[in-house]
Amino acid sequence: MQKIAHILALIAALIATPAMAAGAAGGAATIKIDPSIPLAPVAVPITENGKLVNYVFLSIKIILSPKADLYKLVGQEPYYRDALVRAGHRQSLGVPGDSNRVDEKLVKAVLKREAASFMDARMIASIEIVRQDPKKRFARTAPPKP
Repeated sequence: MQKIAHILALIAALIATPAMAAGAAGGAATIKIDPSIPLAPVAVPITENGKLVNYVFLSIKIILSPKADLYKLVGQEPYYRDALVRAGHRQSLGVPGDSNRVDEKLVKAVLKREAASFMDARMIASIEIVRQDPKKRFARTAPPKP
């Protein structure tokens, strides 16, 4: 019986320690919510002269304005990815002469424009392209523009 009491006392002490540390650090712990929507990786087609040459997998983070309803817009994450893929089939989003990368300014503009079809585009503060990974790596065919 004493072993059980000692074990319960040890468990109670372990549970209480983080709460006491938070209290000593300046009061109740606060939760900070990141007002952004991370998109699952999106395969964007890269075309040259109307022919598919590569896919670039994009990791994108949409930063929302303070007025945006985060909980409502997070549920629309698949719509952002779908809009981006559809736009990539209508026009090439790649850097001319480099089928390993997308034109970041163009992708951001297209995503913001396409988002206006299912939400208020003013709710987007900015768009950040976190990562670009091409399916295949090719040598550049033209020098980059200055």
